[in-house]
Amino acid sequence: MTTIPQYTATTDGSITSDPPLTFDLNTTPDPVRVSPASGDPQRADFVLVGSRRGPTTIECRKVTVVVPTGENSPDLTPDLASASAQISLADWTPTTNTADKTITFTSASGSAEIGRDEGVTVQLMGMRINSVVGTALLRLEVEWREAGSDDQWETGITTFDIGKFPAEFDLVGFMAEELVIDNGGSAELNWEAKGVSSLRLLYDAADVNVMNLTTYTVKHLAKTTVFYLRATVQVGNNTVERVLSTTVTVRVPDMEIGNLRVVGSLMVDWPSRLIVGGLIGEDPAHSARNMLDGNLETYYLSESGGNPSYGGTVKIDFGSPRPIRDIHIYLGTPDGAHLPSRFNVQHSLDGHGWRPLISEITPTPEAHWTSDEDVMMRIVQLYVENPSSSIAVRQFQAGQPRLQIGGAEAGFGIPVTAHRGITEG
Repeated sequence: MTTIPQYTATTDGSITSDPPLTFDLNTTPDPVRVSPASGDPQRADFVLVGSRRGPTTIECRKVTVVVPTGENSPDLTPDLASASAQISLADWTPTTNTADKTITFTSASGSAEIGRDEGVTVQLMGMRINSVVGTALLRLEVEWREAGSDDQWETGITTFDIGKFPAEFDLVGFMAEELVIDNGGSAELNWEAKGVSSLRLLYDAADVNVMNLTTYTVKHLAKTTVFYLRATVQVGNNTVERVLSTTVTVRVPDMEIGNLRVVGSLMVDWPSRLIVGGLIGEDPAHSARNMLDGNLETYYLSESGGNPSYGGTVKIDFGSPRPIRDIHIYLGTPDGAHLPSRFNVQHSLDGHGWRPLISEITPTPEAHWTSDEDVMMRIVQLYVENPSSSIAVRQFQAGQPRLQIGGAEAGFGIPVTAHRGITEG
């Protein structure tokens, strides 16, 4: 779960579009709460952490925080002097100007140098918050120039939108049950919310009203997706928003691109799901997906050791029956190691009734099955009997890919229609 910050970086009188320092804001509490109408006021700490991302060292002579002060919705505090101001630069001190609504940090020596990957931290601690819900604009100004130069001083500006929420508001725990899913799978999203006037789930072009819900399932995800949960609070005529995000990653996602240039080989295969049995597992350095990449130099490797008392399975599930005329399996690593001693290949239409295709009782680097007629299969299973050590599979191909191009050849696994003829070169 990530809170989406609302801030912008600009420059004032600068010849560059990049601010000198990149700032992040942290608040305690998070989010900031408004003070009650009576009793002890609500206070908050603001910590602004800036870092130098540019390649050169800069010279900084002034840091100013402009704080909207007053009792209205766009104001943050009714009392600027209530904050204890600090900065991490040695020998720098703050000056509070309530008339200008500013806290300015300067050095008695005139300036300080900040190099690449160095930074500065500004803290406004214990600031009293006013009692009106809304969004206040906190402005941070850094006066700087390149170190060792006589250039004129420039002012880099970063602004932060700080939401002020009522005490009863809460929005937490926005997370998916599974952060990584297969293509076509579902994302079950959960959260906790209270004290909201509106609650909406946003992703891609969707905008879903999830008011009074704590969970929502998005089905048939085909690509990695960022989900946003946006809560709006309205008190009278004043509103404030808070946005959380979470990302669900899709294995082997769909892609939509304008132009494609492939250097090497290209394979367009049928949709399928690869299932590795838990008894043999998967070596993270040699993923099971390597069995489907069409490259005999890569390979899947089971977890070392395994369980010699039981067999292990690797399955290709097409999701629905499809016609198959050939199966090709290449075993072992490219140098011939990790060959299984005994294995067989079976197929099924439903995952229960299995029919034999191949059976080998001696180590062999490859196995093939062919048929003159289509055989309907949904799941093709490689069963390794009693593995005494890890086994490797370079390729597990059931049927022909829709399209495969490599070297000087192109193969089609489906009928091809040429609307404007075929030209031989």
